[in-house]
Amino acid sequence: MSYSSPVLYKTLIKQFKNVPVIINSSKINIITDINYLLQLEHKYDLFLETNMQRLDLYNVIDELLDIRNEITMQICRLKRKAKLNEYYKLSEREKKKELETTQTNSLILSQEQQEMGYIPFPTKEYKCGCKTRQYQRVTKQSTKRQITVIQKQQYCFKHLHYFKTKQILETELTKINIELTNITRMENEI
Repeated sequence: MSYSSPVLYKTLIKQFKNVPVIINSSKINIITDINYLLQLEHKYDLFLETNMQRLDLYNVIDELLDIRNEITMQICRLKRKAKLNEYYKLSEREKKKELETTQTNSLILSQEQQEMGYIPFPTKEYKCGCKTRQYQRVTKQSTKRQITVIQKQQYCFKHLHYFKTKQILETELTKINIELTNITRMENEI
């Protein structure tokens, strides 16, 4: 006798009081309402505790325990999924806040540069979200007028990813070049 069959349910209703709903295990995996599953699990626990010996006599206790265990496992799956979603949302928020603070600071000059007399020019903003700001300082030397320019950039998420990748690759390239020069030096030694 399978626990998904209606015959089992009819038999249990005739013989016992407060029979919980008999659900097929494949349908339990579809249910995503944790509160409903918790109530169902509680009903199964009460029913199994009160009627343990009688259920064993009717030879259906294993099937009901399987259903209850499947419900418990589904509850655990949903709780784990909720925790993971919460964790990833928090980590994404933290990353965005960190990026926003570093990016807003990326367009601002240091205190030393501000004291040197750099004048800000209007910020250029691009369609992707990148921003560029120029600061200029005019210095007059004996006969020449010299303009010093500092350009600060704030990248959008896409271009920031590319910029960081470029920096990582450049550092790797410098490490490789250092290793190659060391190898050639050792080969040239007598």
